[in-house]
Formats: sequence, structure tokens, C-alpha cells
Amino acid sequence: MTLLDDLNQIKTHIETDLSIKLTDEDFDDSRSEIEHVFFHEACHAAVAHAVPWVRTLEGQAHTAVDELMARFLEMVIGDRHGLFVHSNDGFIRELHQYPVDIQPPDFDFLADMWKFYFWPRRDLDGMAAYALTFMAFDHLVYHILPRVDWEAAQEAGLYRPDSLATEGFIHCSLIEQVLTVADSFYTHLDDLLVLCIAIRRLNTELYFEQAPGSSERFPHIYGPLNLDAVVSVSRLEKDARGRFFLPGGKPEFRFEPDNADLRSSYESADA
Repeated sequence: MTLLDDLNQIKTHIETDLSIKLTDEDFDDSRSEIEHVFFHEACHAAVAHAVPWVRTLEGQAHTAVDELMARFLEMVIGDRHGLFVHSNDGFIRELHQYPVDIQPPDFDFLADMWKFYFWPRRDLDGMAAYALTFMAFDHLVYHILPRVDWEAAQEAGLYRPDSLATEGFIHCSLIEQVLTVADSFYTHLDDLLVLCIAIRRLNTELYFEQAPGSSERFPHIYGPLNLDAVVSVSRLEKDARGRFFLPGGKPEFRFEPDNADLRSSYESADA
């Protein structure tokens, strides 16, 4: 039996036991709430299909990512199709009861990332990974480099690329800038990695500065990169057309999350 069959059967049971006939008008006062509950659970089911690794998370990590992703789907699909969605303030209060501690500015930031970058690409996997990493380590920047350079940095204990000597800083990107930078400057290279860097862990200053000939601002690290600021490392892949894409899947953290609420529910990878 389908879910709709089950709902109709419940309605039939009530009608039979009480010898009454229920009509659509009997549900007028509660229709929007019934539709919302179904809509909400359908969004959770969609997350489970699109991002299966979310199911492997435990405790607050699972609750936070699963609820946020379902909420983000509700927001865009509800807006597109005129479906009822509870307010963001109500959603955040509900999260705090689990408890998942996310403050309104952080929720608004993640919601904007979803709306303007991940949703247009229909990249649920990428949004889930970004949200989990953000909640674990706060704001993030990214740096592209050859694998051999990362291996050398691990041996040295610090990362000092040539740009630090020639320009005074390390070039970085926001998540939405990574692929554009890769396709513009790194297509001639293979075996590239992307470092995910937690800004709050940096031992040196980071500034957002305008790139020459562009109105876009990029993050620049003014000093050597301490390796304990690199919270995860991913391989930068190329598709059949030679264009870069970010790999999907559950992020492997090199360290325990800075967010104490997530530490017990997420294992770090070997450094």
C-alpha cells in the first residue's frame, strides 16, 4: 500500500466506526498544516536519496545536517510552488530543542550559500558537506595546490608557496570561486588538491582583496599557512571535457570539530 492508501484507510476507519462521512471541507482548518507535514517529510526523503552519506552521521551532526538540508529544500521549493513553510525563526527555535545550536546570522549565511550557489547547481551533496564543515569549524576558505606541494608542506610543518615570497600572500578562494579559479589557472596541471581552511584557526592575517582587473574580492593569507588550519583535503577532479569539479561525499576532517557539540558524533580522519 502507498502512503496515500494508508491515509485513506485511516479516514475510512473513522467513517465506519462512527457512521459518518468526512469531506474535504472537514479538513479546511488543518489542510495547510497537513500539507506542510507531508512536504517536510518529503524533503527529508529527498535528502536521504540525494545525499545518502547523511544517514551515516550520528547524533547532533546527523540532526543538524538533515534538518538544515530539508529546510533549505522547503525554502526554495515552497517559494517556487507557493507551499506553506514555517518562518526561519521558528525553525531555528525548533533546532535548539534537539539541541542544535545555530545562530540566526550563521543560518542566514548558509541559506544564502544554498540559494545563490548550491541550489542553482542542484548540488545537495556539496551543500550538505559545506554545511557540516561550516558548523564544525566556522567560516572557510580554500586553496588549490599540486599534491607534491602539500606533501612537501607536511614534511616542513608549514606551507610556504612561491606567491608568499613574490606577492606577500597565499591566494585563496571562497567555495563559489574554487572552480572558476581552477578552470582559469590550473587546467594544465593534474593531481591537484583543494585545502579547506578554517579562518579562525589561522595564525596569520587574512584579508579579502580585489583581484586585478576584476571587481571580485578574494581571500589572501598574509603569512605561511599553519597546517592545523587545514581541516580537510580533497582531490580536484576533471570531467570528460577537462573541466574541474569538486568531489562529493562525506567530508573527512583531519581534526576533531571545533564545535564541541559535534565532536562526539563525528570521527576525524588521519592527518
